[in-house]
Amino acid sequence: MNISGFVAFAQFPTVVTTANNCIVFRNFNTGDEGFSSPSIYAGSNDVAFNWNSTAGAEIESSGSNERSSSLISPTYIQNIAGRSTVGFRYIVPNNTEFRIRIISGAGTPPLEILANTANGSLYTALPGNSGIICLLLTDADLTVGRQVRFEFTFRANLPGNILFDDFALIGGQGGPLPVVFEGFVARKNTNGTVKLLWDVGTEINVRGYYVESSTNGLNFSDAGFITASAKRTYSFDYMQRIKQTTFFRIRNIDFDEKSKYTPVVKVYATEQTADAALQIYPVPATDMVTIQHAKSSDETMITLISPDGKILQQVLATPNSFQTQLYVNNLQKGLYFVRYNDGHGEVQVSKVIKK
Repeated sequence: MNISGFVAFAQFPTVVTTANNCIVFRNFNTGDEGFSSPSIYAGSNDVAFNWNSTAGAEIESSGSNERSSSLISPTYIQNIAGRSTVGFRYIVPNNTEFRIRIISGAGTPPLEILANTANGSLYTALPGNSGIICLLLTDADLTVGRQVRFEFTFRANLPGNILFDDFALIGGQGGPLPVVFEGFVARKNTNGTVKLLWDVGTEINVRGYYVESSTNGLNFSDAGFITASAKRTYSFDYMQRIKQTTFFRIRNIDFDEKSKYTPVVKVYATEQTADAALQIYPVPATDMVTIQHAKSSDETMITLISPDGKILQQVLATPNSFQTQLYVNNLQKGLYFVRYNDGHGEVQVSKVIKK
């Protein structure tokens, strides 16, 4: 294995002991879980794993005899000092060896190897051609808050597939990458129900998505839940007919209970014309307001104005967007105004109340 691109091993040695408390963190049932292969730190002769949807696992199926095969996890955050319990399920040819390395997830090579199940390039023999590995890696270099990645490498000298599944992780890491929402839209159906669709750019450590609705843009309640399944686009059918203006947002929930929200979208009970008045919510506002407006151009300007006419903020709307957010957390309580200028002579003004 070529490990050029790494710096020397970290200051403290790793103590590896057998554990029995592994909990499956990623099961690969619906996607590759953000793992890549070969590892970006592997040698040029590495043979790649590929996610197999039928098996619900990562499989190396090159048919080669002597080979090394590796894959690497996405970046996680170390949240317990000095230890990490990690494991996996495997099916391999006889006499296959393995190695686990925990690598600094920050920056670009050269990167530091923080912990290792073997000394240098030495590997450990798997106890059979199938089974479960569960190990506790204790190393003072695993400091809280550090970004880490897990590299799994297998070395075989007989033909046959190598299967990697049920990545286990407990007590040491939680996903650092919150979901990235790339878009959220609501489409009103002819019968008055609504289809909600949202796109995600990254989905690490996400358990699922709560759909929330409101009739005032301030007090939201759960309308449904969608389990995360490694998709780029999710949808939810809101089957209640819209009888009054209704607000929607999506809240993700991670395995570590962290969450974030999409912007709010509004669905009207009746059709609105393109030049309808600006819609601003929540009312009253605390930290941020969402301004729903007609489709913007590359010249659309949104201005926040004080009661005495002073310009407090001025932003260009994202071209072809229907919503713009303004932060108001630094404003005093009271009444303000938002002016929407589409850049082509159409100007609208609406009120903002800061709580």
